[in-house]
Amino acid sequence: MSVRLQASDNRAFVSRFSWLLLHNGTYETNIIESFFYINILPDSDVKISGPDYLLDIYKIKPNHPLVITSLDLNRNSSLKELSSFWNNFPTPVKRRKDLSNVYLTAATIVTQPQYFKGWSDLTNREIDTYPKLTYPLMMLCSEDLNFRYNLRQVDLYGDELNGSFNGLAGLLQRNEIEVGITSMFMRADRFGVLHYSSETVSLTGAFIFRQPSQSAVSNIFLLPFSRDVWLASAVVFLSSGLVLALLSRQLFHMDPILSQLTLSEAFTFALGTVCQQGFHVTPVMASARVVMFFTLTTALFAFTAYSAKIVAILQTPSDAIQTIDDLTNSPMGMGIQETTYKKVYIAESNEPATQRLYRHKLLPLGERAYLSVVDGISRVRSGLFAYQVEQSSGYDVISKTFEEHEKCGLKEIEAFSLPMVAIPIKKHSGYRELLASRLRWQREVGLIDRASSIWLAAKPRCDSAASGFVSVGLLDILPAIQVLAAGAFVAVLILLAEITFAKSSRD
Repeated sequence: MSVRLQASDNRAFVSRFSWLLLHNGTYETNIIESFFYINILPDSDVKISGPDYLLDIYKIKPNHPLVITSLDLNRNSSLKELSSFWNNFPTPVKRRKDLSNVYLTAATIVTQPQYFKGWSDLTNREIDTYPKLTYPLMMLCSEDLNFRYNLRQVDLYGDELNGSFNGLAGLLQRNEIEVGITSMFMRADRFGVLHYSSETVSLTGAFIFRQPSQSAVSNIFLLPFSRDVWLASAVVFLSSGLVLALLSRQLFHMDPILSQLTLSEAFTFALGTVCQQGFHVTPVMASARVVMFFTLTTALFAFTAYSAKIVAILQTPSDAIQTIDDLTNSPMGMGIQETTYKKVYIAESNEPATQRLYRHKLLPLGERAYLSVVDGISRVRSGLFAYQVEQSSGYDVISKTFEEHEKCGLKEIEAFSLPMVAIPIKKHSGYRELLASRLRWQREVGLIDRASSIWLAAKPRCDSAASGFVSVGLLDILPAIQVLAAGAFVAVLILLAEITFAKSSRD
């Protein structure tokens, strides 16, 4: 008796072990009485062998009567009979699918009760997504196995404080509940106080942002042509100016107008041609006219290609940010989704690039770094802002608020990996494998995928990248303004120099 009690107290009657107990008395003597205080729950595999019987026993719940099944076998059976029986005998989780409508204590998570409108309400899918996703799966398990929940509500998943956990993990640690009606991260610090029944879905988080415009990261007026094209264009137009200057020197006695085409005027013509400007001098000599004609024609072709390309560049986001270090070094603002694990995984990441980003971009912001999904995605839409968010939550808000063409410029960078989420259950629970078996079945027949498609938003598709238009802002024409300002400044300096020179000449 003491061995059985010790095994019961140490949760040895669990699915990892199979027990064969030898009993030399008759069936009726004291089997029921001797196992009254022993917890042999549905996950267990315990058999009692007597002189002329073999029994399978378990309890639906502690302090409930034994469920005894005769296996129509005894010790005197032949080796062939025993071998055939054990090879075909189903496992406990396959033969125990009726828990007789018992109640199992359970708890679920509602972190923001003010937004909770029911387990099937899709209005705020980004809030308490995983409890809402898990709830119908666990309700189906209860119908499948014929039991009910005595359900309570908490607002925390559970963090360790001075050796004990609060929230849902704390309830499981103190054996106040049997199972959690939610999906919880499989963290190493929780393995000592609870177990997990089965994984449900994978969770991915990433920094979502809109790639900055080309003008934000480079001078768009230099982008339409490659370096080779710029060099070739410079050679062509400078050569045409030089040829005109040589012609004017050689032929000015035959065409007095060519005397106006000095070297400086010839290069002014070349520059004006690049800018699609005419010239005030019209030579009489055919050779000079041919040079000017083909120079203007070449400039027209180059300008047409340049104009088309720069329009495309204005409508296309850049690809300047591709890595975590690019994010760290960019002028982008940053934020993190307001979740229960908001400070944990990015701070615990072993990636040097992620740690640099955390120290340089997020840590100085303090609590201002943590935003709701709606606020964070709204700032992403405004531009130059990266937001770390659970992808499904972010996708849901993006689908509701973004224009079609805005979805096409989104970029994602994963800063750290999140662990799998699974259904938490009391440590060494007698229902762990039973629930895991039914959840695996739900996955096999597609029920978990169906729940995921309802509660986890898919990535928005970019169906109309060319629709709409992007207005040209001051940032886009800033290089042109800078050139104009520089030219005005140089002109003023030259004017002052000319005035000074004129005064000194008169004196």
